[in-house]
Amino acid sequence: MTMWTHSRAAGKRDTTGRKNGVPVEEGAAGEAAPDAARSGASAVAPLVDPNSQNGVPAGGHIDGTPQARPVPNGVEQVRRDDMAKNGASHQEGGPRLMTVSDLQDSDASSDDGDETPEPESGWHEHADTQQQTVPAPAAAVREPVRTGAFGFDTYALRATITLAEDKLEALARRFYANLFASRPELRELFPAGMEVQRSRLVSALIRIVGSAENREELVSYLEGLGRDHRKFGVITEHYGPLGSALVMAFRQELGEQWTERHEKAWVHAYDTIAMIMAESAERDAVMWPAWWDAEVVFHRRLLDDLAIIQARPHTDYPYRPGQYCYVQSSRRPKMWRALSMASAPRDDGLVEFHVRAVGAGWVSSALVWRTEAGDVLRLGAPQGYDLANPRSERDLLCIAGGVGIAPILAGLQELEQRLDGRRVHVFYAGRDRDSLYALPHLESIGVRYRRLTVVPVVSPEGPEDRSPDLMGNIVSAYGDWRQHDVYLAGPTTMVQAALSRLREQQIPEEQIVCDDYGTW
Repeated sequence: MTMWTHSRAAGKRDTTGRKNGVPVEEGAAGEAAPDAARSGASAVAPLVDPNSQNGVPAGGHIDGTPQARPVPNGVEQVRRDDMAKNGASHQEGGPRLMTVSDLQDSDASSDDGDETPEPESGWHEHADTQQQTVPAPAAAVREPVRTGAFGFDTYALRATITLAEDKLEALARRFYANLFASRPELRELFPAGMEVQRSRLVSALIRIVGSAENREELVSYLEGLGRDHRKFGVITEHYGPLGSALVMAFRQELGEQWTERHEKAWVHAYDTIAMIMAESAERDAVMWPAWWDAEVVFHRRLLDDLAIIQARPHTDYPYRPGQYCYVQSSRRPKMWRALSMASAPRDDGLVEFHVRAVGAGWVSSALVWRTEAGDVLRLGAPQGYDLANPRSERDLLCIAGGVGIAPILAGLQELEQRLDGRRVHVFYAGRDRDSLYALPHLESIGVRYRRLTVVPVVSPEGPEDRSPDLMGNIVSAYGDWRQHDVYLAGPTTMVQAALSRLREQQIPEEQIVCDDYGTW
């Protein structure tokens, strides 16, 4: 069933995209920033404590914090090395830090995060901080502290993010300068342009700190990062220099605000983060390759800036409908973009992607305008949400804009093939009627899958109307969705406005999953 809806939002809501001052990555609606915007996952609650000093409660103490299983080289070595050397160089045997994929990944866009073009001639981060004198951490007053999952000092972790809120870009620059100064050979893991890498590093830090008290969510996220980092050539030995570079970057940017408690909190947290990621990568290496080569067998431009690509992986590619993967084109080496699979797993092994070229996006533009049959793409490990999870019995509400419809098409194909009994409502928004390129496909599925209702949404004022509340108003007007699983994928403003309206209905957060695709 298809019902056309033309509506204009009455009022505009304040939607700022990503939270806590994190720069929004430049989006390309064809590259998904999936998983990055999962409901509540990346939020870091503001810290308010009238008795605090430098963002840490007076009397903070870390000594009573349970310790995670130590890594072979001992994470405390990082702190000792940093304080002894007072510079950017580190021994290899430091802690294992965060990862190189939130560094390395260039937007799940998420489906859209093409990076802003920077000189292809080879712009590099400069290790200009190597000789800088860095103040040693200030001592914190000893007193028991509240801990989160894995014994993390979550208050101290959040305090550092709050203190660095206006310095996040500088923090990321410091991190890479420190890393490349201590291990110049790691520069080869990254593309010439580093803007997206810096943005992804910041987003990952906020995501990890925001999930620090949710053990299950944090472990799932870190295990996925560990598996995904394999495609960059990251190995266990790289985590030490990464950890040293991160701790030093915080110390350099926060200066006298950086305390001993902050340092201990990050050293301990990083130790655990690196351990989870490295062990996940080692388990994955036993079963799967670091990436899959896939030959393009079909390429068609449906619109001037949008193409459908079908590729055949050389070996079995195990994914589920609704998931995404990072894709690299041979025409843009070392640059990866997240794309959602637009088809359910097929007997012939073909994988379909819908890609929109946005602005000066290097990868998306190459995929839309320069790719042809016979080209070989490189696919990272599948990640993300199983939209057609057979274990769920709740009906589905799907809200999509632009190429955010791709993972929903994959899920609907699976539900249809399985003769699933759940009802599915799909609200599909576009800049205008012509941009609703997948509508004929949706209608064709609806003929066979009678439990599907499709509601196309366009503005009566045409493509220039960007009223962010448009979709939220329409979805709210259709009824009560508290008993549904909810999936959102599309432009930032649409996703955030729709989320606000859904939360007004008090839909449980665990029933909501969203993929933020950046801009239209």
